Amino acid sequence: MIDDEDDLDILKKGVSWKGVLKNIVVIAMILLGAFFIYTGYEPETSQNIFIGFMMICMGATLMQIQKSPPEPIRQTLSILTCSLCSLVKVRNYNEGDFVFKQSKDKCTKCDKPMEIKQIYSVRLKRPTVDSTQEKEKEKKVIAGPGPF
Repeated sequence: MIDDEDDLDILKKGVSWKGVLKNIVVIAMILLGAFFIYTGYEPETSQNIFIGFMMICMGATLMQIQKSPPEPIRQTLSILTCSLCSLVKVRNYNEGDFVFKQSKDKCTKCDKPMEIKQIYSVRLKRPTVDSTQEKEKEKKVIAGPGPF
């Protein structure tokens, strides 16, 4: 299953409580830092400015931290063609494959060695569980093995 590169997955995520809580903490840190810079709690203004500046910097740093997306699952394929009968065969990439290499694979029609014409990588879709299949599994687990 090859996945099309569209951004619909990003729109489907929604809002999490963890993200909302993180944003509230970051905004509170920035506001508290601004409070220290302008008013402070001690008569020493240089300490207040330093503490306020550090809190604003920490809040801005926390704002920039994001969870890195998982790397997509990829599969590398080699396309073999027969020079005589033009038969095309697709197989998994083997280490040592390169374009225009005579492969050890033989043509199924004319029994001649095939040549690697293309090597490429595709992104695979993550398996999705259908909601009806999931509900059936839950029913089987809840129902149990039955009477003895």
